[in-house]
Amino acid sequence: MKEKNKKERKSLRQQQRAYDRMAKQWLRDTRLLSYLIKDGVPPLASDPIEAIRGYIETDTDQIPYASGEIAFSSGAYVEPDLLFGMKKKSWQAYGNADFQKDMPKAYDLESRKNLYVAAMVCNQVGKKVDYNALRPVYSMWVVNDFRIKKSELEIKKEWIEKTEGSQVIRNEPKEGMMNLATFKIGNEIREDDKDSLKVLHYLFKCEEEKKANEKLRAYGFTMEEDQRRVRKMCNLSQGFIEKGREEGRNEGRKEGAVKASVKIIRGISQDFGIPIQQVYETQKEKLSPSEARQVGKHLGLM
Repeated sequence: MKEKNKKERKSLRQQQRAYDRMAKQWLRDTRLLSYLIKDGVPPLASDPIEAIRGYIETDTDQIPYASGEIAFSSGAYVEPDLLFGMKKKSWQAYGNADFQKDMPKAYDLESRKNLYVAAMVCNQVGKKVDYNALRPVYSMWVVNDFRIKKSELEIKKEWIEKTEGSQVIRNEPKEGMMNLATFKIGNEIREDDKDSLKVLHYLFKCEEEKKANEKLRAYGFTMEEDQRRVRKMCNLSQGFIEKGREEGRNEGRKEGAVKASVKIIRGISQDFGIPIQQVYETQKEKLSPSEARQVGKHLGLM
């Protein structure tokens, strides 16, 4: 059993790496990137998709590099998955797109996103600062956690507050220097979802290859190579979907055990006049260490 679990974990890690590579390959595709830009870069929201593809500063259908390093004077550096420029007549901006398989526990995702936009602004500065030459930056993050039920697009905007007499007025700026857009891919599709969220769902949360290809054709993904890549993503996604369902079931069972234990302990304490702490000490032996901690917190003992 131990050897079997070891092989399963190794297989899952290999699937994760393959899935990550495929996801970043899709991000490089200017067809997908143009949908992210349309919904994640407000100044271009009213422009047609084909026009937006033309604004991306590349001579090919894919951004020619999948990563870029931005160094700080301290010696530290960040490595966005994708760096690119955008240009529409006199309007110019820099962008990055990053793929996140889940909600990370090792660090705060919001801090990482803020660091990336700051790095992209600082990277434009040479020995002499030319403030007029600074381009605004747009950082776009695709998050594909299996626990996200409904797709969601979050735009981080900076508000300007001013006081007129006793009234505070909030003005939303047309464009700031540092801008963030987070695309959370849900397990479900809704009619009112943005096109970017629908495309991401069919590409990254693929369960049925035929249905995914049918839906994606309407968004310009019509080549045979697209179908092959969708097939690969569907095969890889299915493994993650099953893993997510199993983790969800485990979490449900765990939550059920915690709630039931809290109810039992409180009932015994009340019916027999025994201190909750004493009942908890006898009952926690039936629980796992993590469940025992949660029960203790619910009872106010920790």
